Amino acid sequence: MKTAFFILTFMAIAAPAASAPGRWNPKAPENNQLLPAFNQANVEAVLNAIGARSQRTSGGEKPALAITFPNGRKARVSLGACNADGSACKSLSIQSNWTRIANSPPDRVTAAVQRFNQRYSFGKAYLTEDGRPGMQRYLTADYGFIRGNLAVNLVVFSNQVDRFAREVLQPLEGKK
Repeated sequence: MKTAFFILTFMAIAAPAASAPGRWNPKAPENNQLLPAFNQANVEAVLNAIGARSQRTSGGEKPALAITFPNGRKARVSLGACNADGSACKSLSIQSNWTRIANSPPDRVTAAVQRFNQRYSFGKAYLTEDGRPGMQRYLTADYGFIRGNLAVNLVVFSNQVDRFAREVLQPLEGKK
């Protein structure tokens, strides 16, 4: 009886984990698929494959997605150069933004962002006009985009955002 209880308890605990999105498989055959253009549906499918959560939003007239990556970092994807119904877009902008850093003088924040950009060229770190830090990556699909390359871009962006927060923002905020 104890064995049956143990097995049923284990199955109940393990079931949610089994249905959760797994780790991205770079060798999956669908990663070789050519996406003729970006749209919310195909970007959502890639986000799901890498274990990210997304929600459709509106970026004014542009289709957009609010994203939470598996590492907890958040971003927004805005699609641009779209046809009338937004089902075929030729550009994708992914951005993460933070609140203004009150504990550091603006020139120190600017210098830290510049040093980060010198070390890492994948995404561009910047400061908004009101002093809020951000990071952006821009992709084009004029002649299509390989699905696996989109997944890699999203995973690396997620990692860069995390690195930027740890190496630049946390020290400026006085956090360890």
